[in-house]
Amino acid sequence: MLPLFILFPAVLFITTFIVGKYFLHKRKKALGIAVDVTTVLLFISVSYAFFFVFQKDIILSLIICALLIATVFTYIDWKTKKEIELVPLFRKIWRTLFLLLCSIYAFVCTSLVIRYVLLYIS
Repeated sequence: MLPLFILFPAVLFITTFIVGKYFLHKRKKALGIAVDVTTVLLFISVSYAFFFVFQKDIILSLIICALLIATVFTYIDWKTKKEIELVPLFRKIWRTLFLLLCSIYAFVCTSLVIRYVLLYIS
């Protein structure tokens, strides 16, 4: 069950991208939809995998980090533009969260592999 849950965001991303590309016939639009859908699951998967590997709950830290990113991006948009456009702002925040969560996800999965290799060796 755990490996499926940890691998599910990657499977969801690939599946959503393929289905989106098939129906939309546009690679960029399909990629955006796949990123948007996968980000939701990455919040859950990253916190669950991080707890499994390091025995620390980080869901609250992820939420606070997401709020900080949203605050910084909103402030930057407010200072650089006369009027804040919500949809592009939300898209920018959501895509940044995707990149951050993917990085954490890769770190946790790598740590998990290293942990099991070290357990196997010893």
